[in-house]
Amino acid sequence: MYCQISAGGLRGLESYAALVEVDVSRGLPCFEMVGLLAGEVKEARERIRVALKNAGAQIPAGKITVNISPAGIHKGGTAYDLPVALGIMAAQGQIAPRCLEGVLAAGELGLNAEVKPVRGALPMVMAAKAAGMRECILPFENLEEGLLEGEIAVMGVKTLTQAMEYLACGQKERQKKRQAAVHAARNGSAKKKDPEKGREKEADFGMVQGMREAKYAAAAAAAGFHSLLLTGPPGAGKTMLARCIPSILPPLAGEEQKEVSVIYSVAGMLEEGKLLAKRPFVSPHHTVTPYALAGSGSVPRPGMVTLAHRGVLFLDEMAEFKRSTLDILRQPMEEGRIFLAKSGGTFIYPARFLLVGATNPCPCGYYPDRNRCRCSSREVRRYLSRISGPLLDRIDLFGLVSPAGFPTLMEGADDRKDSWDSERIRAMVLEARERQKFRYAGTKIGLNGRLGPGETLRYCRLGMKEQEFLERLFRMQPCSARACHRLLRVARTLADLEGKEEIGCGHLSQAFCYRPKEEFLNVREGGADAGRGTD
Repeated sequence: MYCQISAGGLRGLESYAALVEVDVSRGLPCFEMVGLLAGEVKEARERIRVALKNAGAQIPAGKITVNISPAGIHKGGTAYDLPVALGIMAAQGQIAPRCLEGVLAAGELGLNAEVKPVRGALPMVMAAKAAGMRECILPFENLEEGLLEGEIAVMGVKTLTQAMEYLACGQKERQKKRQAAVHAARNGSAKKKDPEKGREKEADFGMVQGMREAKYAAAAAAAGFHSLLLTGPPGAGKTMLARCIPSILPPLAGEEQKEVSVIYSVAGMLEEGKLLAKRPFVSPHHTVTPYALAGSGSVPRPGMVTLAHRGVLFLDEMAEFKRSTLDILRQPMEEGRIFLAKSGGTFIYPARFLLVGATNPCPCGYYPDRNRCRCSSREVRRYLSRISGPLLDRIDLFGLVSPAGFPTLMEGADDRKDSWDSERIRAMVLEARERQKFRYAGTKIGLNGRLGPGETLRYCRLGMKEQEFLERLFRMQPCSARACHRLLRVARTLADLEGKEEIGCGHLSQAFCYRPKEEFLNVREGGADAGRGTD
């Protein structure tokens, strides 16, 4: 007998409704599965065979052939276990085949017939809706995630037996079972929720005493989506400043929430069955591999740059990363996406992140303080050259973080916050973003940091006085065309933070101060030795 059921398939970040065809016929007992399957899908034969036995279902003593189409797409993961098992039972008459019409199923089976959770439940439900399905059957642990789509019936099951009983019911009884499952899932989530978890305080700029210049650089980075590199000696507060940046970013809204949540669902990192509201903050260790950063596998899972989409990618101790690893960031920073050519095909993943880096200025960390630093000029250049010139040229803001003095540190001894706290800075950022939203209405630009060369000249026009001032600045320190456009974009954001429609000389001067310092210019341009001493 022939039967078919839909299954949730994943290909990169996209999901599709795969068709599971099952045929049970007379012949020598065998169980064949075809359809360009990965090893974990082929291994499902033994899991399904034992799970069916332990669920009380009789396995036919004949030839079982399973085809998962489309046959041209490589299929991996364990989500095909449940639909194949249901298809086999329908093919031998234990479930009426009509009960599987318009149903998409996904789930991994244990040997005891337990239905285990799978990754990518949210995009699978979205694909089911797009394909015109009427309902989905998911593992109970994935139920809340599946309900996020909201416009299709979703049932969560704990065992294969429960799935069989659900399919045997009429429509009214199915609805009651779905409501009971949703009630149980939400009550279970409420009990598991850690009451202390919600009390964790987010890093706040108010707890960072002083450092007004570095805080303003962070505000400019958040307002205009400009990449930022913080430099300074160990313990100055670079990492703490960077971890405060999410507190001044606007929350994810509308389609952004669903877009980022789909990424985390495919990665198996979507917690509590809720759409992400906060922007991601991803901070890989400096030993991260290029594959982990970009995405790996024949059908690659999202890498760090994709997990940071619409959020912050923070690289602490940036000069300690391998140069080849850092250079992976060059294309995503320009285009907002990453292209991955793998054996399973070519994949394009979103990667529009705010890059924030922190680094010491030399191996010992105290350059240019020659009372403490004994690094030679060659050692300083060699250390900083781990960050390539082309990558440095894509960083908009360079902030210097100096250690706070003793009186400044003691200002926070009685738990008083600095007046430049996250609430104040976030208000400035939100106002600046509203101005950009109005300015770029009807375009795909959105933020100053995304302006192209032609768009920069159009939206960052200068008066004669400002042009003459900028010309004098460049006579002092020549720069490339890209650096000139970058300076104009930063100046445009600084003007937005002050609520000014026109870019003034003060904004240009401040943007010029956020250019890379001398030691970075020597690395990028191959200039003369920086600092004292030679080898």
